[in-house]
Amino acid sequence: MSDGATREVRTAPPARPVARVGALVPALGVGVLAAATFVLLRTALVDDAYITLAYARNLALHGTWGLLSDVQSNTATSPLWVLLLGAVTFVVRRPVVALGILHVLVAVGLTLSLTSAARRTRLPAWVGPVAAVAVGVNPLLLSSVGLESAFLVLLLSLLLLTAVQGRALPFGLVAGAVFLTRMDAGVVIAVVTLLTPAILRRVWVAVPAALVVVLPWMVWSWFVLGSAVPDTVVIKTLQKSWEQYDVTNGAQMYVEVYGLTAVLAFLPVVLGGLGWCVLAAVAWTGRRVEGDGPRLWPWLVTGIAGVAHYVALSVLGVPPYHWYYAVLVALSTFTAVAALGVLFRTVEVRPVGLGAGLAAAVVLVASVGVDLRAGTPWRIAPIQTNWAEPSQYTQVALGVQQVLRERGGPQHVTSPGEVGHLAYVCDCVVDYFGDPARVQPMIDQVEAEASPLGKRLLEWNFTHRDTAAQPVPVAGDLFRFDRGTEPPAARDLPTWPVTTTWDMPLSDIVLLPAGGL
Repeated sequence: MSDGATREVRTAPPARPVARVGALVPALGVGVLAAATFVLLRTALVDDAYITLAYARNLALHGTWGLLSDVQSNTATSPLWVLLLGAVTFVVRRPVVALGILHVLVAVGLTLSLTSAARRTRLPAWVGPVAAVAVGVNPLLLSSVGLESAFLVLLLSLLLLTAVQGRALPFGLVAGAVFLTRMDAGVVIAVVTLLTPAILRRVWVAVPAALVVVLPWMVWSWFVLGSAVPDTVVIKTLQKSWEQYDVTNGAQMYVEVYGLTAVLAFLPVVLGGLGWCVLAAVAWTGRRVEGDGPRLWPWLVTGIAGVAHYVALSVLGVPPYHWYYAVLVALSTFTAVAALGVLFRTVEVRPVGLGAGLAAAVVLVASVGVDLRAGTPWRIAPIQTNWAEPSQYTQVALGVQQVLRERGGPQHVTSPGEVGHLAYVCDCVVDYFGDPARVQPMIDQVEAEASPLGKRLLEWNFTHRDTAAQPVPVAGDLFRFDRGTEPPAARDLPTWPVTTTWDMPLSDIVLLPAGGL
C-alpha cells in the first residue's frame, strides 16, 4: 500500500484552473455560515478564549506579551495564534472583531484546502465543503471559538494537503506552524510524516523547514520570556484530572452533563471510526470503478493521527478541557466525510452511500438545532466548564474595577479560579496565568517530582527565568462560594451572584481582603 501511495503522489495531476474557481463558490458559502455562527456565539466565548484575546490585545495595543497589559508572562499556549490574532487586532483595534474576521477566513481556508485534497485523491469535490460545514456546526468546536482550535484544524488540513502533494518543503513549514499553534499536535505531525512515504523519504527537507518556523520563536521565548515552552505546560500537567475524569474519559462527563448536545459533539468520532473501516476495506480490496479509483491512504492516515493525538493526551494525563478533543473530533470528521465520498463514487455500494448521506444530513441538522437551542445569540456556550455566564463575569470585572478605583492602593486582585474574562474586561485580575512569580512554586514542584533527565530538561528550559521576581501586589482576593456557604464576615463585602449550565451549585463571587478574612 505504501508503494502505491508513493506512486500516486508522484503522478498526482495538478488542479485545473476551472476547478479552483469552482471551489470558491462553496468556500464563500461556508464563509457566510461561519459569519452567521460568529454572530451567534460572539457574546458567549468560554473563559480561556479571553486569555487568548487578552494576550492579543496587550500585544497589539501595549506591546506586552502577557495576560495583563503591564506584566509580561508566558502562559499563551498557542504563540502563533496569539501573534496572528494580535496582528489583526493591531489593524482593527478590537480583539473580538479581529476574532470574527479570522473565524470567517479560517472557515474559507479550511474549505479550500479540504476541497483541493479531495480532488487530488480523486474524491468528489463536495467532500471539502461538507467536511468544513460539519466541523463548523459541531457544538464542541463552536464552543472552542477564540481558542486556537479552529486555526489548528485549518493547519492540519494544510498538512494533509501537502502530504497528498508529497511536497516536503511546504509540509515542513506547515508542520512548524502546527507545532507553534499547539505543541502537543507534534504527535499528529509525527504520525503523518512516518506514514507518508513521499514525505518520509525527504524528511531531511521537511525537518529543517519546520525548524525555520519554530526555532526563532522558541529562542526568543527562552531568552525574553524565561522559558522555551509556555508555562501552561507545567500548569496543565499538575492539574491532571477533575476528580475521576481526565481527558481519557472526559467525553462521558460531558454527555452526563450536556446530554444530546455532547452526544452530537462526539458522534463524529464514532462515525470517523466507521468511515475509517470503510476506507480501509476499499483500499484493501483495491476496488476500481469508473476509471482510476480514489487514493485513500492520506485519509486513513488522518484518522490514525486524530486517535494518536487523543492517546498521547491520555498518556500525559491532562484534564478533560473540551477543546482538547478538537483534533480528534475534526480529523474524525474528515475521515467520515471522505468515506462518504467513496461510497457515493462506488456504484455497487452507492445505495449504502445514500443511506449514509441521509444519516449525515440528520446529524448536521441536529447539530444546527442544538446550536440554536443554546440561544440567539448565546448567553453561554453549549459545552463549557465555566463558573459563570460571560455577561456575569463582565459585571464582576466592572464591579471590581470600580471598588479598586474608590479604594486607591494596589489596582489588582487575585482571581477566584477563572481569570480570562475578568482580566480581559478590567485588566486588574491576576493569578499564575498573569504573574510569573505566582507560577514559580508550581515549577519548583514539577522539578522536584521529575526524573533526573526531566529535571535537567526543566532546568535548561528555565535557564533565563527570573526566579527572584516578586508577585504583583493585590488589594484583595476574589473567592467563589457555593451559595449559602459564605462566612458571616463576607456578608458585608462586595458580592456578585453567578450561574452556569455547568454541573455545579449556584455560587457567589466575593471580594475578600487580601490574604483572606
